[in-house]
Amino acid sequence: MLKRKGLPSKHQMHRHGYPKDTEPKPYIEKKGFKRAEAAIYLGVARITIDRLTKRGLLHPSRALRHPIYSKDDLDRFLRETSTETGALSRTSCR
Repeated sequence: MLKRKGLPSKHQMHRHGYPKDTEPKPYIEKKGFKRAEAAIYLGVARITIDRLTKRGLLHPSRALRHPIYSKDDLDRFLRETSTETGALSRTSCR
């Protein structure tokens, strides 16, 4: 059997598929999202992200090639535009 150069043997691999002498990379929480990712995060269409930005309700960073929407800004938007379920149902009954 031929051994491939530079690749660890089966016995040198961890059962999860990475070499035994290395550990997996730590999970880093994502702080910014592209437009499509922001839409998925909020559960809306991409055009809605554009409209919310145009209305000044979302504030993307434009320092990079694509606008980046911060997780904090998306969470703030949800917090500030949410209504209490009880308050909404009370006003609709009148």
